[in-house]
Amino acid sequence: MKKSQLSDKQLEEILGQMPKVKDHRDSRDIYQNIAHRVEKRKKMPTWVIPGAALAAVLFLAFILSPGLMGVNHSADKSIESNYASDAKSSMEMDTAVKDDTANESASQEESTLMMDAADGEVEEKSKKFAAMDNANPYDGLISLYAEEVDTETSEILTYAVPDEQVMAIVPVTVTALKEEGKSWIDSYTETMPKLMEKEWGLTDYYPMGATWNFDEATKTLTMDVKQNHPYRDGSTPNKMFVETMTQNFSIAGISKIILTTEGKPGIDVGNFGPMDELPLNAEAKTRRAYLFLTVEGMPNPYLVPTTEQHKTIGEAFAQMWKGDETGYLSASLPEDFSQAQTKKTEDDILEITLDKNTTLDESFLPNLEAILMTASEFDYSGVRFTNANIDQLGPFNLNEVLPLPLAPNKKNIN
Repeated sequence: MKKSQLSDKQLEEILGQMPKVKDHRDSRDIYQNIAHRVEKRKKMPTWVIPGAALAAVLFLAFILSPGLMGVNHSADKSIESNYASDAKSSMEMDTAVKDDTANESASQEESTLMMDAADGEVEEKSKKFAAMDNANPYDGLISLYAEEVDTETSEILTYAVPDEQVMAIVPVTVTALKEEGKSWIDSYTETMPKLMEKEWGLTDYYPMGATWNFDEATKTLTMDVKQNHPYRDGSTPNKMFVETMTQNFSIAGISKIILTTEGKPGIDVGNFGPMDELPLNAEAKTRRAYLFLTVEGMPNPYLVPTTEQHKTIGEAFAQMWKGDETGYLSASLPEDFSQAQTKKTEDDILEITLDKNTTLDESFLPNLEAILMTASEFDYSGVRFTNANIDQLGPFNLNEVLPLPLAPNKKNIN
């Protein structure tokens, strides 16, 4: 307990409130007692008086202690109350601070999680956009387009392959990486064994069991076959041989093919008789129409050029909505397309104005590719549609000039 802080005046007031004490003894008795005590004082030890004083102080302290204890106890209770209040306030503040800190931490954690989630979404979207950027918009189409291949690093190789019935010759296009020091003819002949004609629903035709040698100076290609080569038996094999060789090399800048059998001039080509060379005419393989050859198991029809050449693209379109004379190759344009009007613009764009009753949808996509491939045979630089009922068809924006394909019937050999 703490020491009392009462003043002298407060002590006097407290002492004044104490009960008065009266002495009822006779004065003579008092005097006699005093005299006797004075006489004894001389004989009294020196410690008696201080002891008495101490006893008096203790007596007063005992009398005053309840009040003092009450006052001090009240003060202590006030102090303790204040301390408890301060402690409680401190605890409440600590709790509030902790709560605020926890809330702030939770908020920061939630913000971090939200930021992480946002970053994850952005990353995911970035991946999707990257995938979209890397995706080939022409994937699934029939022909090969410029956006699909880097001609600086890849060779475009087109092979004429007979179909399973040996009734039509299908041009099939693959690509191969260019190699330093390797010529186009080397890439062409070395890729022949990689073709998968049977998987493509065609005749297993390559490699041809021949050796090849190209003379760059004279632009001639020498083909040497074995004595028992397969192109001499029957009319169909030798006809197909001449047609496939002509299609393969006429547009490759080769003027003629020199034919030899095991090093000796000429080969036996059945109904064509012995042939020493096969002249190539690049002009004979242009201005053709493209028709459909449907093969079971293939997702798209093959685009097959006609053997006939046409003076105008209008004539080519006329054959495209009829098919060939034998009916083996089917029409590549719907009948209502016959009402379309065509003209060539000053910048060599083929402009096709559709009839108001012509309705285009996704099923027209193979027909559109046949149009684009045919337009490439007539030296157009692109195709533009007017009066189309839709704006987009596959990857093609029908409000813009459409690009022409590089080659038909693309296949993957990698």
